Amino acid sequence: MQRCCPKRQGTPHIRRRERLKSFSSKADMTVLIADDHALVRDGLRGLVSSILGDVAFVEAGDGQSLMQAACAGAPVRLALVDLNMPGMDKGFRLAELARLCPDLPLVVISALTSPDIVRRTLEISTVHAFVPKSAPSGQICDAIDAAMQGHKLPFTLRVADVKRPDLILTPRMEEVRQLLRLGMSNKMIASTLGITEGTVKNYMSEIFKALNVSNRTQAAQLDPENL
Repeated sequence: MQRCCPKRQGTPHIRRRERLKSFSSKADMTVLIADDHALVRDGLRGLVSSILGDVAFVEAGDGQSLMQAACAGAPVRLALVDLNMPGMDKGFRLAELARLCPDLPLVVISALTSPDIVRRTLEISTVHAFVPKSAPSGQICDAIDAAMQGHKLPFTLRVADVKRPDLILTPRMEEVRQLLRLGMSNKMIASTLGITEGTVKNYMSEIFKALNVSNRTQAAQLDPENL
């Protein structure tokens, strides 16, 4: 499994992890995760917990529930938001969220990565980073770090070296690949989906064949939107 912010003594990685942990230890922290796929939300919860530690979560599956969750209840200190949920108008609603919650830092995680969408999204004052869904988990860690410090990250699109024009994945294979993109190991994917680790390995082999790739990193980074 690709580790987010690997623990290397004396390197910026461990210092970044310690800094992020300190944000959540100062007070009760609530993180909002907004995506219309429950499996993606589950994966992001696990990833955020590994980065920030013991935090509370609220979830949203569309634009309307995002607005309600961000503006009601316990103050949300960080939001990870998908652009392509129902009711988001491909991100235009983020401007409304920025107006209503000007102090809420946003990290956008989306499969929509056209230059115009990325540029327009990063122009919103509260958006601190734009992360493709094909990005490795370490990129999400960097984005969270930037958002918690109030910095904006430049957009980086990491395109896989190997591409294939026809990608044929079953819904289950795509579920496995989405969790792989979040940096999950085979064991974690199996636990999340309620299947055996051996079954996950079989799915991985089929995914590699379908995408014409040779390893987990290529399978995770290959983005059909950019073919």
